[in-house]
Amino acid sequence: MSDKYNYFLYHMSSKMRKDLAFAQSKVRDLYKIEELEDYVDLKDSPIEHVVAALAPVVEDASLLYDYALTVNNKMELNLEEVDISAILDGVLMVADQMIENSFGLTLEEEIDKNLPTIEADAERLSQALLHYIHNAVKFTEKGGITLRVKREPNNILFEVSDTGIGIPEEKQELVFEAFETILDDKSDPRLGFGLGLKIVEHIINLHDGETWFESKEGAGSSFFFTIPI
Repeated sequence: MSDKYNYFLYHMSSKMRKDLAFAQSKVRDLYKIEELEDYVDLKDSPIEHVVAALAPVVEDASLLYDYALTVNNKMELNLEEVDISAILDGVLMVADQMIENSFGLTLEEEIDKNLPTIEADAERLSQALLHYIHNAVKFTEKGGITLRVKREPNNILFEVSDTGIGIPEEKQELVFEAFETILDDKSDPRLGFGLGLKIVEHIINLHDGETWFESKEGAGSSFFFTIPI
């Protein structure tokens, strides 16, 4: 993509993100209006519908903004010594909520004990793991998701594996490409922007780590990344 397009994408997504955040704040202000106290607590209140409708749009705008940061080399890390266990606690809390909204899926964890601290951006690292987990949940109808974290001689290895649909061999080269999908049906509700994995790749590259995956059609996938110790 051209520099002109990337520049436009950055400013457009930035403005969308700010405008949507402003809209969300104004909707939240409705809960503070005394005259509306009884109304906002109604089970099917229109305000609740507005809140619910805004949430995915805000998420999409944030995704586009992060991609714009990626292609414009504007993403900056807040590096500090971080406790891996603390990061995983937060990630697993969100992952549990994802699993609860799916039917029949389980979430397993295989995490080495006594993991060291690492120099990383805790927020971005959590984001990368959640992108992996979100994809796993999205493409797994039965079985489970497993989060593995293992200490290696020079790295911490993170893995998210699933028992989902897997990726056809002819489409595997597209996995970390922006705006690509393994789905043939363009009306499939699981279809997104195809940006999450590209953002993960960029986040891990900024950490001097590596990303890759292993998959077989019909037999699930495993997505990996490493962070240097």
